[in-house]
Amino acid sequence: MDRQRSKWHTPYSHLYYPTDGPLYWILIADEALKINFDPDVRLLAYADDFYLFVAATGKQHFQAKVTRALEQLDLWSKKAKIAFAHEKTKLIPFAKKGWYKHPPYCSFAGNSIKLERNLKMLGVIIDDRLNGLPHLDYIGGRMLRILNRLTIAKHKRGLSGKVLKVLYKRALERILVYAAPAWWTGTANQKNRLLSIQRKVLLAVTGAFRTTSTAALQIASGVEPIDLVCDLETAWFHLKKSHVDYHLFGVKVEGSNMETATPSLSHPSSWTPVQWDKNIASSDLLIYSDGSKIDGQVGAAFCVINEDTCQEHQYRLSDHCSVFQAEAVAIKNAIKWKRSNFPTSKCHIHTDSLSVLMALQNCHIHHDIISWIRLNIDEHTALHWVKAHIGIIGNETADKAAKSAAAKEVVDSPLGIPQSSIKRQLKSLLISEWQQRWDRSSEKGRFTHAIFPKVSKSRCLFNGYDIQAVTNHGLCPHYLRRFNLRSCSCRCGEDERDDIQHYIFTCPLLGHLRKRIRHGDDILRVLSHPILREEMRTLLRTVYLKELNIFQEL
Repeated sequence: MDRQRSKWHTPYSHLYYPTDGPLYWILIADEALKINFDPDVRLLAYADDFYLFVAATGKQHFQAKVTRALEQLDLWSKKAKIAFAHEKTKLIPFAKKGWYKHPPYCSFAGNSIKLERNLKMLGVIIDDRLNGLPHLDYIGGRMLRILNRLTIAKHKRGLSGKVLKVLYKRALERILVYAAPAWWTGTANQKNRLLSIQRKVLLAVTGAFRTTSTAALQIASGVEPIDLVCDLETAWFHLKKSHVDYHLFGVKVEGSNMETATPSLSHPSSWTPVQWDKNIASSDLLIYSDGSKIDGQVGAAFCVINEDTCQEHQYRLSDHCSVFQAEAVAIKNAIKWKRSNFPTSKCHIHTDSLSVLMALQNCHIHHDIISWIRLNIDEHTALHWVKAHIGIIGNETADKAAKSAAAKEVVDSPLGIPQSSIKRQLKSLLISEWQQRWDRSSEKGRFTHAIFPKVSKSRCLFNGYDIQAVTNHGLCPHYLRRFNLRSCSCRCGEDERDDIQHYIFTCPLLGHLRKRIRHGDDILRVLSHPILREEMRTLLRTVYLKELNIFQEL
């Protein structure tokens, strides 16, 4: 097939299958997946839905391939005594450029297949243009319905903006970026629609005026731009699944050197749980293990205490390794040493790494070292957890040995970059890109930039008066004139700007309420001091309540 001229088409069908249970259905569906289709024909099954992918360079070739593939599926369904739901069978064509004005016609078992422009697949709306916009419209409507309910809860149940931010980060943002690698391309249309959806949430979180810029809302609420989050999710998908180097925001991330974990295909019933306790053994062969990371260098060690002798074994790891990896390497090498020297003796391995011990009991293994320990630990070896730095001689000896190992110049135990370090790097790159975007913006949010020049995820302003103070979008003559809402000014006549800062710091009409705030103070200091912050809110609340006495028409 000429790849430069290929065109992709997807027939989709729903099945009516016997009600003998999902396990029986898996056995039946597996036979369909073994069908020997033509080249460039693929079959995907999920639950009782089948997705048939066909690639061809023209209508005639496409129709011929689809006809043969559907005939094979029809024969399989008759053999398995299963009926396809023809009313739910759909066809969606993908052209190399644009979309088909005259799409191809296909039929299945004498029934014409309905043509669709959009197809929902595992929660993602796939459109025939593959631009992702229908999916964004779908999740935008879904988000709006959820947000409406949360807004009602905010006013009737006292749900604060801080709680709304937590809900957004933990739930709503996950809805927005769901399956982002499948539909996110970073086009201007996608960015604008995503930011429009996020903007509605941030307005609910902060209580800001709707004229406030999205960039200022993100800074005031401490929420990263959603398009950057989609870039991060896409990068992490490619790094984790393909283990290739990836460029994010112009920076190369070394995915080819990332730590891998070989999935275990054994049946869960064959797993033997790794047991450990908090006892300190005093007899038999005693081993203490530890890992350390000092000044960016990583080391692992274990010491063997046998009668009156003490042996130390040190290992220098790559600088990018984590303490978790060092602790696991120490236990792994301790087991290897014990099996080589005392294969049948009773041995007690003590470690202060609770995370490694918990990982050994987890059925989902994410590290090859953990998998190796689980497979090679035997009934003669017992694991014990000890508290660190409480004076246990063996643990203190292992700790010193691990620090000495970290100081060694030559790396003798190289390991891949842990996934946690890759994730940390991606998040750091996102913050850096967000900071550069905030600094580059030449028009919107400059008033807020003067107050908060640095981006931060920990910041969250959810009081309406606080957000007015940092955005200069609030009830004041300056704002009303700027957006052609009213032509008015302050009755004091001392400041032509008549903005929010005028009423916080200088307006004489509010002088009797200004006890601690002084002229020359800045808004950041006022927001940082609880007493000053409450006084500022009182000033702005008074402007709102006594607007007729403070404003005058021009």
